[in-house]
Amino acid sequence: MISLFTKIKEKSFYKGIIITLSVLTTSLIVIESAKEGKRILPETEFLEYLLFGLLTIDFLLHFLEAFSYKKLLVYLKSFEGSVDLISAIPFFLLFLHFENVNIFKYSFGVTTFLKIAKFSDALVIFKDVIITERKSLLASLYLMFLLTFVISTVLYFVEKDINPKGFSSILESMWWSIVTLATVGYGDVVPITVLGKLVGSIASIIGLGMFALPAGILANGFAQELTRIKYITSWNLVAKVPIFSELDSGAISEIARLLVIKRFSKNQVILKKGDVGDSMYFILDGEVKVHLSDKNKSVVLKQGNFFGEIALLKDVKRTATVKALKRCEMLELTKYDLRRLIQSRPDVIKSIEKVAQVRLDLN
Repeated sequence: MISLFTKIKEKSFYKGIIITLSVLTTSLIVIESAKEGKRILPETEFLEYLLFGLLTIDFLLHFLEAFSYKKLLVYLKSFEGSVDLISAIPFFLLFLHFENVNIFKYSFGVTTFLKIAKFSDALVIFKDVIITERKSLLASLYLMFLLTFVISTVLYFVEKDINPKGFSSILESMWWSIVTLATVGYGDVVPITVLGKLVGSIASIIGLGMFALPAGILANGFAQELTRIKYITSWNLVAKVPIFSELDSGAISEIARLLVIKRFSKNQVILKKGDVGDSMYFILDGEVKVHLSDKNKSVVLKQGNFFGEIALLKDVKRTATVKALKRCEMLELTKYDLRRLIQSRPDVIKSIEKVAQVRLDLN
C-alpha cells in the first residue's frame, strides 16, 4: 500500500486533489469565521469532517511512508511534514468542545493553504533565493532599522516640546518614522516645526531607496536562480542526447549554452519541404514523422534522434516535411550556433554529417 502511495503522489491528479482540498478547506474556514463560528448550512459540519478527514488521511499516508523508509524524523522536521501535521490537527479538534476551540480550528485550518506550496516551483525558487541572499537581506534590514531608530530619535528631540501628540517618546516617534520611510504617509502624525519638516523630507527621500533595496536584492537573486536552473536543465537534457552523451562535461556545458528548448503540439508541422532551413532539432521526448520526397515513404524519429540538419550543412532548402505525432520537447540549434559548433566541436559535426549524407541519399 505504501509503495502504491509513493507512486500515486507523483501523479498530476494527486496534486490536483490536494490543491483542491486545500482551497476548499481554507475557503470554508474563512466563510465560517465571518459568521463567528455559526454554521451557515447544516452541510457545513459534514464538509468539515470530509475535507479535514481527507487531509488527515494524506498526512497518515505520508507518516507511514516516512516510517517505512526510516525517514520519519526528517519528514516531521521538513516544511512539508510540518504543514501536513498542522493540516491534520483541525480534524481532531472537531471532536473536542471547549471554549475558544474555533480559534485553534481557524488558525490551523487556514494553514492548510500552505500545502499548495510544495507543488509550486515558484515558491521553491523563492525559498532558495531567500536562503542564498539571506546575508544581503539581513544587511539591508539592519540599515532600515538603524535609519528608523536614528530618525525617530532626531524627531523626538526636535518635536517633543512643541508637538507631543505623536512624538512624546522615541517609541512613539518610530510609528511616524516607519510610515515615512515606507513612503506610505498616513498623515495621522506629522512634524510641525521647520527642522522637523526638513528631517521628514530627508527621511522620505531616503525611504524611496532603502525600502526598494530588499526588492532589488530579491529581483537579482531570482534572475540568478532562474539562470542557474535553466543552465542545469539544459545541461541534463543535452547529456541525454546520444550524439552528445559521450562528450566530457566541459563540451556538454558549451553545447548547452547554444541550444534552446522548444515544444510542439500533436500534429503540428515542424518543418515544411521547400522552406529555407535556419535550425535543426534534437528530440528529447515525443515522436515525429518525416515525409520523404517519395510520398509513399516516411520515417518515424523518436527520442534521441535529430532532424533538419541537411538544409543547414548542405545549404539547401528543406528536403522533407516533419510533423509531430504527439506532443514533443526538443532542443533547437540555429544555423548561426551550428557554425560556432563546427569550429569548436568538429568531432560532433562529423557524426551529424554522416547521418545527413545517408538521409540525403534516401531522398
